[in-house]
Amino acid sequence: MTVVGRIGRIIRASGSRLARCIRPTEPLVSVVVPVYNVEAYLASTIDSVLDQRLVDFELILVDDGSTDRSRRIALRKALGDPRVRRISQRNAGPGPARELGIRIARGKYLAFLDSDDLLPPDALGALVDSAEKTGSEIAVGAFRRFDGARVWVPEWVGELHGGPTLRTTLDATPKLLRNNYPCGKLFRRDFWSAQRLGFLDGVIYEDQPLIALMFARASSIDVLDTITYDYRARQDRSSISQRPEELRDLRDRVAAWRRSLDSLRREGVGEAVLAAWYWTLYATHFHWYLDNDAIDDDEYWSILRAALLTVEEHEPDDARAEVAAERRAALSLLASGRQEELLQFRASGAYRCPSDYFVGADASGVEYGFVVDVPLTERTTAPPAARVQHLVERGEFDNEASATELRLSGFARIRGVPDTVGVSVRIELIGRRTGAAATVFEQPAEGGRFDFTVGLGPLADDTYEFSATVEVNHLRSQVSLGHPAEWLAADGMVAHGADRQYRLERDPNPHVPLRLTVVGLMPPERRVRRPPGTEPRDPQR
Repeated sequence: MTVVGRIGRIIRASGSRLARCIRPTEPLVSVVVPVYNVEAYLASTIDSVLDQRLVDFELILVDDGSTDRSRRIALRKALGDPRVRRISQRNAGPGPARELGIRIARGKYLAFLDSDDLLPPDALGALVDSAEKTGSEIAVGAFRRFDGARVWVPEWVGELHGGPTLRTTLDATPKLLRNNYPCGKLFRRDFWSAQRLGFLDGVIYEDQPLIALMFARASSIDVLDTITYDYRARQDRSSISQRPEELRDLRDRVAAWRRSLDSLRREGVGEAVLAAWYWTLYATHFHWYLDNDAIDDDEYWSILRAALLTVEEHEPDDARAEVAAERRAALSLLASGRQEELLQFRASGAYRCPSDYFVGADASGVEYGFVVDVPLTERTTAPPAARVQHLVERGEFDNEASATELRLSGFARIRGVPDTVGVSVRIELIGRRTGAAATVFEQPAEGGRFDFTVGLGPLADDTYEFSATVEVNHLRSQVSLGHPAEWLAADGMVAHGADRQYRLERDPNPHVPLRLTVVGLMPPERRVRRPPGTEPRDPQR
């Protein structure tokens, strides 16, 4: 090992302040950030990288011809921390900017960050720890979104990132294609370079076909349940990817769909992978445009309809099995060219509140009677598409001194089924490490409401999650366990039993259950109200 290599190893092992004072010649991670006119966000974005628990990285800021104060902010940060490298180019778009950053990167791993988003403090550490342990070529973390008013986690994130899945492949975990963004991930740089692929120039969604192919070619992928990315939804909608009503956005999105599908088919992926990509299109992407006021425009409508008819030509069997009824109905109206009825369907509120048109539910699915005439299959949410909405509204220790009883209240119901319909709810307490499960509540509940107390005395040292199963007329659906919660519930209380410490945790996502963590063996006299380092973090800083 070279002297430089030994120094780098010492820096990584120590995690000391020395790493903040020396520009690494062989950094562990190269973080590439394309920068263009983001003066309102850039400083906090850079700070979120500099505040990482893992300190052995280089941050490459590629100024893409900014005309605001972004250039000055980037320069100031580079002067203040030797790990920050700033380079510039004439305005060419995010794709060429990322490519320039990749060419000068020196890290073992590549990571990407958009210049208005944030990295949670443990993001790089969690991704690197996993990749170093498993040797995987890609590590994929969960992400959440935030704006000026709230923080939330998309429902599919809880499904895909419900638990760590290490050394997997796209064939084994095809729904990875839903997380088709370059950010929130770690790529081994030698693997990336060997693919001889790159970000495209001149289009908005230049990254999606590329990431799909990277997934398809990787022999080992780690899917983490840790949130590694905070994605900003700009309230002024100034981001180029937050304007689906524009024709350019629609055209670029359609082009990305076609490139992705063509690339996957040329790659020879299996039917399960293709079906997962169609699920992404049919359950999500198409509806950013269908449920949009611009759908009233004839040209907009024609472009979107032509795109649907094209992708339908290669649609795998059961590609719509996990698509909810209101979305299947909208796709049916688009395919048959019934624009006026689609507008009527939107105006009826069926997109947002399908439960208003609930007809019934049984083992075959949830049926609706929409205001437009579509086939029964297109107005029924089949069992594979049924999802539980699950929210623990309150969690508290009934006996704070001993923490022997935990009381939980909230609801669990099948999405799209009205609260007035009687359901049966079952809650299980599941050990994350041991996999042991205990049913702690099972009974009919009006509107899915539950309120129960469970004793904690006999629990082993483990992290416990609450799973909900809901049944209505023999139709069953189970909530995803979700990813590890990062925010403490209630007042962040930590209580102790005779020999254990318990902590309630919850995520701001209604679909991710509250979690009870048995922190570990600890004498009862060492009681604390909030352990150091567990204060809830404001994603906006």
